[in-house]
Amino acid sequence: MSKKKRTYPLRLIRENYTYSLDQIADMYGVDLATVRRWIRFEGLERLPKTRPYLVHSTALRRFLEKRQKSRKQKCGDQEAYCLKCRCPRTPLSGTGRADQQPNGCIRFHAACATCGRKINRVIKGAEWSENHPLAAYLHDATSQHNGAQSLHPECQFQQGEELCLNITQ
Repeated sequence: MSKKKRTYPLRLIRENYTYSLDQIADMYGVDLATVRRWIRFEGLERLPKTRPYLVHSTALRRFLEKRQKSRKQKCGDQEAYCLKCRCPRTPLSGTGRADQQPNGCIRFHAACATCGRKINRVIKGAEWSENHPLAAYLHDATSQHNGAQSLHPECQFQQGEELCLNITQ
């Protein structure tokens, strides 16, 4: 089973050109029934009184732009996009990491506070500072563990045991 495509490259659409439904299906690797569904139910405009159905390139581009724009979700100041929840979420405190990219941007990684999976956000290098709202979620790698912050109960050794396996982060 092939993975469902969600983003269709608009650069493949020629300017001032008409496409048949078969051509659109081949160009984007979807089934012919999908293109027919786009026309019947989702608002793709076809040229009137044409057999076989023809779609003008401007109508196809407008339809795909609208479809792809409707899926976008803007992240708030203290949010990043969760890959599992598929929506903006707040990071889990102390799990963040900021990596400098070659183009000057900052890629922020952390764990989702809701599901615990990976969340990401790319921030312009000029906007990133210690005062950025997401900087509060960064993992402080310089602090040393002294045992005082341990959430684990004290180790209880049984007779004959030699090793405690409570691991703190």
